[in-house]
Amino acid sequence: MSMVGNLKRISPTVLNDLLQGDVELDELLYGVADEDQSLYLDKSWHAIHYLLNGAAWEGEVPLIHTVLGGTPIGEPDEEEENEDYNPTRYLTAEQVKQIHDALSVISEEELLRRYNPEHMTELDIYPSIDWDEDGEREYVMDYYRELVAYYQEAAKNNEAMLLYMS
Repeated sequence: MSMVGNLKRISPTVLNDLLQGDVELDELLYGVADEDQSLYLDKSWHAIHYLLNGAAWEGEVPLIHTVLGGTPIGEPDEEEENEDYNPTRYLTAEQVKQIHDALSVISEEELLRRYNPEHMTELDIYPSIDWDEDGEREYVMDYYRELVAYYQEAAKNNEAMLLYMS
């Protein structure tokens, strides 16, 4: 089973309705398709986290929240507790703005300097491929550029965000 990263921009009102139980999470994630509100990161999510934080899972606020952070929504049911539970998480509009501000001061050149295939392999950065292969760096950077533009749009529109794996 592969794990792909997804982000979805939502209004603070919809986030509040979701947290109050007035909106179903599955309907938000898998209901009416809002292609322009969603960002598909494929399997680049873990490499992007590594480039932003220099670690496989750790990091500092706000960058740790960019693809792996946020606050979990709901509690795992019995079946999920027995599996690797990976809940949908949310970021408030304020957190989205903080992440956008932090991303906006990192140049692409700086991020490329952080790309270390040997260290990424050593840390078992998902999907555990040869990060030194032709095209892998560009694959990650292409998705990173989309991520930065996505956060910029969300911050501009004062939007909250859902982060989830599928």
